[in-house]
Amino acid sequence: MPSAPIPSRPVEEPTHDRAVGALLGAVAAAALVGTPPALAHRFTAAATSSRAAADPLPTGPAAADGGPNGRTGTVLLAQLSRTALEQAIAAPAAAPRTTDPVQGAWVRVLRSLVLTATPPAAEPDLEHTTNDDPLGTSWRALTRTPVPAHAPARGSFACAHLVDAVWSAYHACGDLAAMCTGALAGARWGSSALPLQALRRLSEHTDPHALTTAALVCLNGSHPDRWPQQAIRQRPEQRLPPFAVPHPLDPEVLLGNLDYLRARPQSVDAAVSLCRTHPEDAPHLAGSDWVRVWLHDTPGKNSNLHFTLDEAAAAVASLRSEGKRVLLHCWAGASRTPAVAARYAAATLGAPPLPTMTTLIHAVGGHLDNPTLSQAVAELSGLDLPDPGSVLFPQGLPARRPELRAVKLSG
Repeated sequence: MPSAPIPSRPVEEPTHDRAVGALLGAVAAAALVGTPPALAHRFTAAATSSRAAADPLPTGPAAADGGPNGRTGTVLLAQLSRTALEQAIAAPAAAPRTTDPVQGAWVRVLRSLVLTATPPAAEPDLEHTTNDDPLGTSWRALTRTPVPAHAPARGSFACAHLVDAVWSAYHACGDLAAMCTGALAGARWGSSALPLQALRRLSEHTDPHALTTAALVCLNGSHPDRWPQQAIRQRPEQRLPPFAVPHPLDPEVLLGNLDYLRARPQSVDAAVSLCRTHPEDAPHLAGSDWVRVWLHDTPGKNSNLHFTLDEAAAAVASLRSEGKRVLLHCWAGASRTPAVAARYAAATLGAPPLPTMTTLIHAVGGHLDNPTLSQAVAELSGLDLPDPGSVLFPQGLPARRPELRAVKLSG
């Protein structure tokens, strides 16, 4: 009997991924090209400030940090980014907060990218800026950098355009142009396209969750009772028993659920989280030891599924290479977790992906409610898997863990 469709939640809409990508993309770009942490600090302070929406925007070209009143460079970039997010759900005719034509054009581009993942056909005010203008440079980097072919089995992903565009802007115009491009490309491809190694470097000094919260509050308004402003599933009836089992091929990787992360803080050195989390979930982990991945368990809701799975698996491998004991988990540890664990086993340990996926789903008492995950894992290894259930479990799907049999929402 087929499983009931998994209900979609608003946060799973790609618009949210792209909104978070706009803010996180700027500071991830800074980490990628090696800018001083102070630039990320200034951007984050401005992007998360409750005063930012009321502050007037300066006119003139975006200059390096340290201008009059500190109102240039990264602070201006944060203000423009917030303006675009706040206007994303407003009528197109909403009054702009800036009278500067270049700034106004850049805001229009970011707004269009968040809403549609597509830039406007043309923006002459940006196209014809001088070569040392960071906003114009970011537009040209976004629109002129070739988009790679999407060929997961060859390790080629279309969303790698984000990194290529950031480096193009950096070589053309420096740190600030790279950050402006990170914001635009992050809004085009989403936070799920950001390299996790760059986010790990960022997390050494800046909390990514603060920018995730700022982006979604700008987009949707403040909702203190909802994620990301509040941790998910805190009420007793929403909790699961803490669960973790060793990876069958690497016992120093634990496969578990969110409640294990919360309840067993001393059992691991690092975590790769595949579900929505909050700083309260793992206050014991150093920033760079907690890798948070934008990955949903609903078919069709992951804009960069192959890339995200591959990056998550590579993050596990990187943490293990540092000698850390790693918890790989999602909410229930039943769907996303075995998928990434299988990719880790195939890419790092040389295991055959399909038999390994079968073993891992058995090991965690998981399921195949979202077959796109196992299909993407197979495709990363150059395999087709049109019907995961019949191939992985020819004798029938295994039983779920007892605590998951009455749960309606997927892990």
